[in-house]
Amino acid sequence: MRATAITAMSLLLAASLTAAPAATAATVTGGPSAGTSAPAPANTASGSVSAAATAQDYASIFTGADANLNGSGWSACPAPIEWTVDTQGLTSAQADTQIAHLTWAFGQWSQVSGLTFTFAGIEPLTYDDTAFALSPADGSPAQLHHIYLDFVSTGQSTRLSGSTVGLGSPTQVMASSKEIVAGDAVFRTDHVKRAHTKELRSLYLHELGHVLGLAHASASANVMFPIVKAKVSLGSGDVNGVRAMTKPCAA
Repeated sequence: MRATAITAMSLLLAASLTAAPAATAATVTGGPSAGTSAPAPANTASGSVSAAATAQDYASIFTGADANLNGSGWSACPAPIEWTVDTQGLTSAQADTQIAHLTWAFGQWSQVSGLTFTFAGIEPLTYDDTAFALSPADGSPAQLHHIYLDFVSTGQSTRLSGSTVGLGSPTQVMASSKEIVAGDAVFRTDHVKRAHTKELRSLYLHELGHVLGLAHASASANVMFPIVKAKVSLGSGDVNGVRAMTKPCAA
């Protein structure tokens, strides 16, 4: 069955270091989810809400973008979802460190979702900033059941500027089953080089959450809260959200 390609820019949300205007889950019009923050509602300006509200604080990245894809998620099949990363702009030691952090972040989502991920290696990628799309630099087609990651300089992207330090989104979905089968995420190289471990892991958890189908959250207790700080444990809303989006294996 053929997968539906998504116009990533229509889903783009942002995860940023400081509060900055951006689309919220209710106003997203379709495309990848970025690293810029959205102002919280007046009664939750600090992102502080009750435990019960925090647990229900999740939404599909497709909310308000495409009703037919709302609630889409990856399938928990035995075969792992592969991920590759282009470590351009990083030294060998820096690349090893970031791969370790990314592996940890994938592991956190795996533990609560039932999804499995495997690192398939460093891969040169081409980044299209206009379309927010990553593809193999050798010209081969992008793979399905695969997540592409890249480190991008501010000179390569007009989207990664100011407080915006990362972007992530599903890129292909099987519309009939609402199964996400591909996703991309990019991270700003200068931030990655200077941020400490907790900041990086928090950023990676957040953007991978978008790739897995989650929109921004309103409660700061959840990793999907749009202002990325140093939270390195998934909140109850993150856990409930990814479990709600994840599909049983149809194979």
